[in-house]
Amino acid sequence: MTYATSWDEQPEVEGLPNNFRVAVAGSQMGLNRIRWVHPTVLPEHSHPDHEQANVVIQGSIEVTIGGQTMILREGDVAVVPKGTPHSGRSIEGEAVYIEVFAPLRIENLIGALGAPSLPPAAAGEDA
Repeated sequence: MTYATSWDEQPEVEGLPNNFRVAVAGSQMGLNRIRWVHPTVLPEHSHPDHEQANVVIQGSIEVTIGGQTMILREGDVAVVPKGTPHSGRSIEGEAVYIEVFAPLRIENLIGALGAPSLPPAAAGEDA
């Protein structure tokens, strides 16, 4: 049984233009490394059954959570409660953040079947 991996050993997928995800998961929660290359836009959406936390580890991003817009920089953390509309956009260059979902969002894993939470016009893959 394996309990550890490296982000670099996992496949990176482009879910939306310039929005890249590497996903790992346990049985109860999921963890993603998200990399935004400017310009990228994450359309407003919500996760009715999942709480989300974002920790910026490089660069900065603009996010809107429940109607409140803020800039998150390296070291900042934001929590998105279940069912709360949220969106985001890149500011410049490249930004990287860690995203945690509880419970696990199986649709983030490669090969998983499931409906994305983004509006149909924006969904290539859910971000």
